[in-house]
Amino acid sequence: MTIPTIVIGAGVGGLTTAALLANNGHKVTILEKNPSIGGRTTSMMFKNHVLDNGFHIMPFYKKSAIFQILKKLKIESKLKLAKVDNIAFFSDGEFHVYPKGMLDLLNLSLIPFKSRVKLLRILFPLAFTSISKTETWDDVALKKITSDLDSDTNAFFEAVCMLAFADTADHISLGEFARTIIRANPFRGGTSEFAYPDSGGYDSICHVLSEYILNNGGKICTRKSVKKIIIKDSKVTGIIINNLAGSDEFIPARCIVVSYPAYTALNQLFEKNIIENKFLTKINKLNKTTSVIEVHFALNSKIDSRQVVFPVGTKYTTKGIFFISNITPLVSPPGEHLIIAGTPVSPEDTDNPKRIKNIVDKMKLEISSIYPQFDDCLIWERSMAWKLVESVVKEPGKVWKSKMPHQIPGIDGLFFVGDSTISYGIGTDSAAHSSILCYPKIDSYLKS
Repeated sequence: MTIPTIVIGAGVGGLTTAALLANNGHKVTILEKNPSIGGRTTSMMFKNHVLDNGFHIMPFYKKSAIFQILKKLKIESKLKLAKVDNIAFFSDGEFHVYPKGMLDLLNLSLIPFKSRVKLLRILFPLAFTSISKTETWDDVALKKITSDLDSDTNAFFEAVCMLAFADTADHISLGEFARTIIRANPFRGGTSEFAYPDSGGYDSICHVLSEYILNNGGKICTRKSVKKIIIKDSKVTGIIINNLAGSDEFIPARCIVVSYPAYTALNQLFEKNIIENKFLTKINKLNKTTSVIEVHFALNSKIDSRQVVFPVGTKYTTKGIFFISNITPLVSPPGEHLIIAGTPVSPEDTDNPKRIKNIVDKMKLEISSIYPQFDDCLIWERSMAWKLVESVVKEPGKVWKSKMPHQIPGIDGLFFVGDSTISYGIGTDSAAHSSILCYPKIDSYLKS
C-alpha cells in the first residue's frame, strides 16, 4: 500500500501544496491540530456576521500566486471573488482616490504636484527593473529612497505600505517593495487590483482547496496534533501524534511537509541534535512578530459607499478602515453592516488589556471624526489583539531568499512550505508562492 505524504497544517501553505501533489497523483494526508481548516485565514460566525481572523485581501487579483494554483488545478471558477477597487485615502477632511497605476500618481490630489513628479521618478524605474535585480536590494531599507521626500509624500508612502504590507515603511525591505511595484505594473502584465471571496470569509480559499484534495483521494484530519517528526539515518521515517486515547501513536511516513512557521517547527518537532545549532540559530533570527489591534464594528446604517479607507498622517492611530459589507453584503445579516479597523502595535501592547482599550478608544474617536454618524449607528464592537503572522518577515535581510529554505541540507524527505520559507509577497500569497516553488522538489523526491 502506498504510504501517503503527510502535510502538517491546513492553512494556505499546506493546502496549496497538498492540492498540487494530489493533482499529480500523489496520496496526501493533512493533519491539522485545530478543529477547522484555514490556519491564520480561519473565519467565524459572530452575531450572524462572518468575522475574519484579521483582514485579508488577495493581492493583484488574478495575478496572485493563489489564483495561479487554482488555475493550474482548473478550479478557479469554484472561488467567486468580489473585486476590491474602491479604495481611498483620507487626509485633512478630504477623501482622495487611490492611484491604480503609475500615471494615476500625476492626478493624486493628496500631495503637491512637484512631489508627485519626484515620486514618479522613484517608482517608475523600480517598476521596470528585473526580479533578479531586486534581490540585490533585499538588505536595503525602503527608507533609503524615501528619506528625502516631504512629509506629505512620506505619509502617502506609509498608507501604501499599510495596503501592500500591513506594516509601516520602516519595517520593509526595498527589494520586497520593488517586487510589489513590478507585480503591479500594467505595462508588464501586472495589476494593482485586489479581491476578497464573494461569499465572505477569506478561508473560502481553503475550503475550495480542501474540496479538491478530498475529491482526488486525499485526507484531511482535524484535531490531530503532531508531537514529533522522527528522523533516522538522515531520513524521515514517520511522526508521533496524540491519538484519541491520549497516548502517543507512531505513524510511518517517508515524506513530510511542514506548513507552519519553520522556526516554530524546528524548535518543537525534533529531538535534540537532529538540527544543527548553527542552522537553528540562523533560522531563529527570522522570528520577528508583526502585531496588530483590530476591531470589528457592526452598524445599522451604511456610513460610506467605499470599500477601504486609509487615514493618512501621523495624527491617526487608525491605519485602515475596511468596509467588509461594501465588498460583499453576504458577510452581514440584512439591515446591518460590517467594518473592521486596525493598526500595527508593539508585541507588548497585545498583552496589555489597558493599552488595548486605549488604542481601541482612539480608533473609535478617529472614525467618529471622519464619519460623525458612526456613534449613532454602532450596534456592537469586537476587538482583537494579534501577535500576527510571525512568519511574515519584510525587514531588510529577512525576505525572499534570506528566509528558511524549503529543505534542510542532509535530511531526506522533509520539506517546509509557507510564508516563513523562501517566497516573495506577504501572508497568504507568500504561502502560495512558497508552494509553487517547493512543489517540484517534493514531486521529484516522491518519484525517485
